[in-house]
This record gives sequence, structure tokens and C-alpha cells, in this order.
Amino acid sequence: MAHKPEQDSTEDISQLRLILHEWRLSWRPGIAGLVAGSIGYSLYAAVSSLFVEPLQAQFGWSRGDIAFVHSFGIVTAFAAPVVGRLTDRKGVKPVLLLGLLATALGYVLLSQMRGSLLYYYAAYFCFSMAGMATTGITVTRILSGAFHRTRGTALAIGRSGLALTGALMPLLLFPVIVQAGTAGGYLLLGGTILLLAVPLVWFWVPSRAADLKAGRISAVAMADQWRVLLNQPRIRVLIAASVLNYVPVVSLLSQMKPLAVSKGLEAATAVGAVSVMGLAAACGALLSGVLVDRFWAPAIAFTLNILPAAGCLFLLGGDVSPLVFYAAVLLIGLGQGAEIDIVAFMIARYFGLRSYATIYGLSTLGIALGVAFGASMIGQAYDLFGDYNFAIMAASASFALAAVLYLAMGRYPETVPD
Repeated sequence: MAHKPEQDSTEDISQLRLILHEWRLSWRPGIAGLVAGSIGYSLYAAVSSLFVEPLQAQFGWSRGDIAFVHSFGIVTAFAAPVVGRLTDRKGVKPVLLLGLLATALGYVLLSQMRGSLLYYYAAYFCFSMAGMATTGITVTRILSGAFHRTRGTALAIGRSGLALTGALMPLLLFPVIVQAGTAGGYLLLGGTILLLAVPLVWFWVPSRAADLKAGRISAVAMADQWRVLLNQPRIRVLIAASVLNYVPVVSLLSQMKPLAVSKGLEAATAVGAVSVMGLAAACGALLSGVLVDRFWAPAIAFTLNILPAAGCLFLLGGDVSPLVFYAAVLLIGLGQGAEIDIVAFMIARYFGLRSYATIYGLSTLGIALGVAFGASMIGQAYDLFGDYNFAIMAASASFALAAVLYLAMGRYPETVPD
């Protein structure tokens, strides 16, 4: 059975009134999803660069050694479609709760490092595997199910929460790392999950996916689902665009503080750049969310990928002034903010909710494989070339190609599955 997506049939009702109406109905799962997505595993990408130099000084590891953990995503990425499939079949709540608890435990394991690279790699592997259940696979499924007519805005609010946390957390985390070392930083991150995200998800997220207007999938239909979905050209295009959009952001962000220092910025100014990127991502998320509820989403995605492609070029060369560096980070952050909620919106708009989390999981698999390569290689590139310019040029090209691929999604379908 299929239904026709709702159009702007009540144009006399303002977008703001629609937003307020849906949030009055669904504020509990909305807030729970926002908080869980803001402080779960995805947050670490925004703050991981703060740990690079302290780990290097504390244990004598090279930046390449530290960045090598991102290559583990080649293995852990394959958990993403499994998480998506479980979410579609069992519901969001049990999958997300288990993921949050395991991610907090992963931070505890990281806090217990004593200088062994092998231990660091093993702990990070467990941490990243568990964290997959706290990403957009589960969080955006809560928001996409709870909101319909203002789904893009709701996803944007959720994404801006992660971006805002990514902007503010470095300001709190940096002095903690200075005073209590990397162990204190990891424990702070794990503690916020236990104290904030877990209780909200426990009390405010419905126990079954059906409570969020989900379309259930039979066990028989699930058997060949991955193959059937990947046979659809639009799904392959969307996955490729999301990978090319997200990988350069995470790769640059994983080295943002040392990158800023390498361009002549002071350490405190470099930390500020990480925060600026988070704030820009929040603005990009809100902007894109409001726009996709009104306009063709691929065009919005195109624009918000061309901007960071240009922004990367500002970072080339030797020393870069703080003003130019912050301008570049601002443009990159706008692209970062747009990615997750636009992809989530497109999945629901083009393919419906029946296989939402599974498609998102396949997208996450592609992203994680790309991040495993990109975030690992940016550290290796610095060790090889002595600067980040090669990685910056690759990031700019990736953003530009993603912009073109989003346009290839074509017109919205007349009907989508329930």
C-alpha cells in the first residue's frame, strides 16, 4: 500500500504554526532524540581533535598512530545495516538504549589507557562498534516517525543539537583535558550520556516503532532487503552523495585543532575554530531543514556542498589569518550541518518509512567506510607531507562531486511506501 505525500494544501497555515503544532504533539520523543543524537557517539567526531596532541604528548604516539583508529571503521561499518535492520524490526528504543549504555562504557575503557597502542586500538574498536547504534540510524528514525509535515525542520533541529553540542563541548572539554588529562575528558563524555541521554530515551521514546507511525517489515521481506534496496539507482546515488559529503567533514574535523595550529593559529584560537565549526553546522542544519520543507531538497544539498568546497580552498598555502581560517571553517560547517538531516529527509521523502532505518544503515555503512579511509589518511598525509594541503584539496573535490550527485536524485516520486 502506498500513499501520496502531503503537499502544501494548507498554505494559509504558516510554517511556524505547523512546527509548533507538531512539537506540541511529539515533544517528548523529539527532545529525547535530539539529546541522544547530540551527545552520543557522533559527538566524538566533533571533539576528537582535542585529544590528538594530549595523547601524543602523554604516550609518545605519532599523529598517524592516533588517527589509525579511524581505519577500524572498515570493519565496524558493517554493523550499520544490521543496526538499521534491527531498528526497523524491533523498534528504536531497545536498540538505542543498548547503544548508549555500551558507548558510555567505551568511554570508560578509553579513560583507562596506560600507553599501550594495542589497548587503545582494542578499546576504540569496541567503542566505535557500540556507537553505531546511537547515530542517525536510530536518532533520525525517532524524528522521522514522530514528525511528518515539518519533518525536515524536526531533523534539522535534531542535527543542530549535535552541531551546537559540538560547538560548546570543546569549551568545556579543553580545560578538563588540561587539568585531568585525556582520562578526565573521556569520563566527561561518557558521564553526559549516562546522566542525560539514557533517562530521556528510557522515559520518552515509545517502546515500539509502530508508536512512531512506523511501517513494519515482515521477516520474509527482510531476507533479501539489502540486495533489493541496493538495486535501486536512486538509493545508490544518495549513498554515494552522502559519503562524499560527510567524509571530508569528519576527516578535517578529526584534525581541526592541529590543522589550525599548523596554519599559524594559537592553541586557544584553534579550539575556538572547532567551536565555530559546530555553530556553523547548527546554522546549516536549521537553514537546510526549513528550506527542504519548502523547496526541492537536492537543490538545497547542492548549494550547501558548493560552499564548503570553496571554503576548503581558503585553507591552502602556509600561514592563514584567523579571520580567513574562521571564514573557511564557517563554510565547511554549513555543509556539515546540512548532511545528516538532508539525507534523512530524502530517504523518507523518496522511499518512505517502511525500510527507513535499513536504507539509513546502508548509507551509514558507506559513510563509515569512507571515514575509515579519509580520517585515517589525513593523519598519514600529514606525517608524509608535513602539512594538510593535499588532504584539503581532496576534501574540496569531494564536496563538489557530492553537490552534483545530489542533483541526480531527480524529482520527488508521486507516491512512497507507508
